[in-house]
Amino acid sequence: MRRLRQLLILAATPVLLALGLILRPSLNRELELFSFHSVLVGTLALLALLLTVAIGTVGIRQRNGHVLLLSLASASLVMVYAVHGLASPEVGVPGIAPLQGMPDMPGMEAGYSVSLPIAAQLGALLTALWLALSTVPSDHPLLRRLFRLPGMLLALWLLGLGGLAALLLLVPQRAAQLFALPGIQVLLTLAAVLLCAAAAWRSWQSWRYSNFPLQLAVVYAALWLAGAQIILSVGSAWTVSWWIYHVLLVGVTAAISVGLIWQSQRPDVPLGTALMGLWNNRPDDLLAAGISRGVQTLVLSTEAHDPYTAGHSYRVALHALRLARACGLSPEALRAITQGGILHDLGKLDMPGSVLNSPGKLSAQEWTLMQQHPVLGYERCRALGFHAEELGVVRSHHERWDGTGYPDQLAGEAIPFLARLLSIADVYDALTSERSYRDAWSHERANAHIHEQAGVMFDPALVIVWLQLPPLDLALEPPPTWQFPFRSLRPAAPA
Repeated sequence: MRRLRQLLILAATPVLLALGLILRPSLNRELELFSFHSVLVGTLALLALLLTVAIGTVGIRQRNGHVLLLSLASASLVMVYAVHGLASPEVGVPGIAPLQGMPDMPGMEAGYSVSLPIAAQLGALLTALWLALSTVPSDHPLLRRLFRLPGMLLALWLLGLGGLAALLLLVPQRAAQLFALPGIQVLLTLAAVLLCAAAAWRSWQSWRYSNFPLQLAVVYAALWLAGAQIILSVGSAWTVSWWIYHVLLVGVTAAISVGLIWQSQRPDVPLGTALMGLWNNRPDDLLAAGISRGVQTLVLSTEAHDPYTAGHSYRVALHALRLARACGLSPEALRAITQGGILHDLGKLDMPGSVLNSPGKLSAQEWTLMQQHPVLGYERCRALGFHAEELGVVRSHHERWDGTGYPDQLAGEAIPFLARLLSIADVYDALTSERSYRDAWSHERANAHIHEQAGVMFDPALVIVWLQLPPLDLALEPPPTWQFPFRSLRPAAPA
């Protein structure tokens, strides 16, 4: 409740201040800082564009659809800033003519008086739409279609917004005819506020569940955007309250950017290493870029809940990544298997400790409960924006080739390919790790078991590739807690 009160105070204070000024016109003085305004919004447009590209790049390279959608929300604000600056009386754009009903207003100012509110309302509505979509589970059919070509989606959206901005600047009369319809501006404002409210509420619920900084940032961004729309709809231009509207727009972009930085950057990983991981496919750099602070926190929590998983997720991801590279998979598939490997046991966080740490054989009821951990992990990951490939790994890594696995009893090629691949790495690490009831198996013994299970538990074609891989020397003892040994990975020297 304390966090909720802090959030509401920070979100509501600027809005209440602006509304108070609007209700007291004597205090809501005019501040016609035309030149300053032009420089300000021009600078903000450039910064917002750079941030949009940066956020989109992170979303694409880290394969997080929700982050990609937030970059589209940021792009929508770029249009607001651009039209804001280019249509201002100090700058002006050729082609704007005096509007009907405003015979005494110069052409530039007449165009500005129409272009600005239209761009502001449309931009806010589009931003609110993307914010709301960023809270929808990533396995939704609409989002899965959008995520098929993420780079193309961002580029096309930026081009579309550029065309819309040009239309508003050069022929504002056409847009003005639409906005002259009775109640249309109220309807657009109401739609934007409702979308923002939905985004804020869903993000707040998700943040309480997973504690990801970016989700909390979306709450602030959505509330400030809603407040900005309310101020714009009832306030007057060039007044103190109007400048507060600008501050709130800046806050929207800043909140998303700060939330993404806080969630992505980890203190144990140098920034240079993380950036390299976004652009190359070395295993250690892939792990550096693919494991954000938020994901690390989730895995740390899982390991604290189930001591057996300490280091297990990292090693499984590493073994799976080696097998994926040996299969000649694409860079995107390598990133997917890396994240899927790190997250594959996330559902154990929702398992009772008595079941996870049971020293003996599980009862039938406990085993039935244990079989649900892939589903629980899947539910967590779909709420965090991960793509279908990672979701398939998390849900299906305990399926068996013969159809006797869990949770969905998939068989053969009906099991997602990356899940089939990871299941070999998962079993290998389980066998070669020491447990309370048995010693760790040797590399040779574990591989003999995997060979025996080809066509029963495992994809036989993948088993052939796996058995050709040399044993891996991690150059460290199995970590007692979550560790990221970012160093060159090399095959063990022959005995």
